[in-house]
Amino acid sequence: MIYLSSIMQFNNPNILYALAALVIPIVVHLFQLRKFQKTSFTNVKFLKEISVETRKSSQLKKWLILCCRLLIFTCIIFAFSEPYLTHKKTTNRTTETVLYIDNSFSNKMKGAKGELLKVKIQEVLEHFPLHEKITVLTNTKTYTKKTLDELNQELIAIDYSPTQLSYKTVALKAEKLFSKNNNTEKHFIYLSDFQKNNAIDTSFFSKNYKTTLLQSSPVSKSNISIDSAYFSSEHANNNKLNVVVRQQHNSLKTVPISVYNNDSLVSKTSVVLKKVTNTIALNLGTETNLNIKIQLTYPKNTLGNTLYINKQKPRKQNVLAIGSRENNLFLTKIYTQNEFNFSQNTINNIDYSLINQQHLIILNELELLPVNLIRNIISFSKNGGTVICIPSQKIDISNYNTLTPVFHQPNAFESRLTKINYAHPLFSGVFEKQVDHFQYPTIKTHYTLKQYQTVLLSLENQNPFLVKKNSFYIFSSALNNQNSNFKQAPLIVPILYNIAKNSLKSSVNYYHIGKENIIDIPLTLSKDEVVSLHRQTESFIPLQQVKKNTVRIQTNETPSSAGFYRIKTPRANTPHWLAFNYDNSENLMTYHNIKSYENQHIKASNSLHNTINEIISSNDVAALWKWFVIFALLFLFIELLILKYFK
Repeated sequence: MIYLSSIMQFNNPNILYALAALVIPIVVHLFQLRKFQKTSFTNVKFLKEISVETRKSSQLKKWLILCCRLLIFTCIIFAFSEPYLTHKKTTNRTTETVLYIDNSFSNKMKGAKGELLKVKIQEVLEHFPLHEKITVLTNTKTYTKKTLDELNQELIAIDYSPTQLSYKTVALKAEKLFSKNNNTEKHFIYLSDFQKNNAIDTSFFSKNYKTTLLQSSPVSKSNISIDSAYFSSEHANNNKLNVVVRQQHNSLKTVPISVYNNDSLVSKTSVVLKKVTNTIALNLGTETNLNIKIQLTYPKNTLGNTLYINKQKPRKQNVLAIGSRENNLFLTKIYTQNEFNFSQNTINNIDYSLINQQHLIILNELELLPVNLIRNIISFSKNGGTVICIPSQKIDISNYNTLTPVFHQPNAFESRLTKINYAHPLFSGVFEKQVDHFQYPTIKTHYTLKQYQTVLLSLENQNPFLVKKNSFYIFSSALNNQNSNFKQAPLIVPILYNIAKNSLKSSVNYYHIGKENIIDIPLTLSKDEVVSLHRQTESFIPLQQVKKNTVRIQTNETPSSAGFYRIKTPRANTPHWLAFNYDNSENLMTYHNIKSYENQHIKASNSLHNTINEIISSNDVAALWKWFVIFALLFLFIELLILKYFK
């Protein structure tokens, strides 16, 4: 037997205290009842009866009017207290709501009622039931199971975040915030503008809860932003800066651009806007160290109008090749003295004191690796050094696997190099487009490899030719002219050059906030010393690893503000600066069509108020405030009828 009796509850129960004020009109009404004055008439019985009836009728009319007015005020008070009914069988059933508020920079854009983020927060405070506890998730913080009274100040204080969680990450976080109780009604409300800066899929959202995608869109999608900037020459006597400007839904033909070096204006010109992306080249003279701030002067811009870029005197990477002079000859043509400090040792003449001073070590076709060399190379790689391993045609496999266990067995069948992993960062900027037909280098003999992490180059027989494992780049074949013509292929130069350049993580002109950045600083510190980054009033100590002649630092969520940061040590300021910028993916004014993601457990909406009402109604809750408003109007109408027709 199901018990169907209902319980009335109130969203604003404190308003019911106003019912006590209903005593006032009753008291006033009693004191204002006028007494009938007697008037002398002839002694006629009929007139006496009329007088008695008129008196009773007038008193009844006044009491009816008083009752109507009391009922009107009572209904109004109940309407403002927002009553609702729940069945007793559902009163023990709880509702869980997780609310994600996207506070990324794109929500600075103006909507119909103001800034998108501020409007979202105001709607949450206005429409969400005050008595219910909710969990609020943003890109930076999480508030777990609190009422709006407790969250009021925190929500108002939410600021814009330079990082934005991906749609998948938000969905995973939301799922973890729900309880494991299967008897609760779970609702996830996703408040965002739903930019197309990362992919969204219905599979991200679990069927264990109901999801509402609530989209708020800007009034104008026009934006002109700085997409990127780079120096086209690394030479100190030619600081040519290229700035790429992107336009979207824009009607302007030109936009002013200013360039500052350490707050001093060095260039001011205009960018001609002909295409979606437009590049302007600026000559900044011959100064060695530059801290450049690029700024667009466009009053409608709210996203991407400033970019910081740093250029310091280029550092030379230390490269050591261990092998015969003959085999190392082609390396001297790649690692030239104007960009690298290249040195070489033979297997019988290794200076082990130089190993820890290198950034890249090349083991070039050694048949047997000495035990001391293996020990030093392993220590070198653990400290962040990069190793290129080019095997000989007659290696001792077990000996090589002591260094890194990837070699399996020799393969004497000739094959060609046919596949390139274009997605690997090593090939970034090498190819304008993917090449389907090129002159395939031939490999006569090679080794099959195992237990590697990434394949960069593959052979026609599907065996790898170049793989990466941790800090090791390993070829499966000797590169001498008797075994391969790979040395004559154009591909060898960018591969070996980029491996050397990437061995020192300090050649980037600027870094993005919110992404993992690994940076090598040329400093010599004791083990107890740490470096810190400073900008005006902001400072922080990043994750760091002290090596013999460098300090490797790692940044991600910090710093929180774009600009130039100086590297400091406990002893003194250093001449090293780093430039940090916000991620430019939010500058793209394109948005997902959330209607296309609707299904049985996902709904798209543009009204938070309607969404909250639907959640309440889905939990068998009947809102009654509208009925009380209707009854108030009905009693007002009855009072008017009494005043007009009751005699």
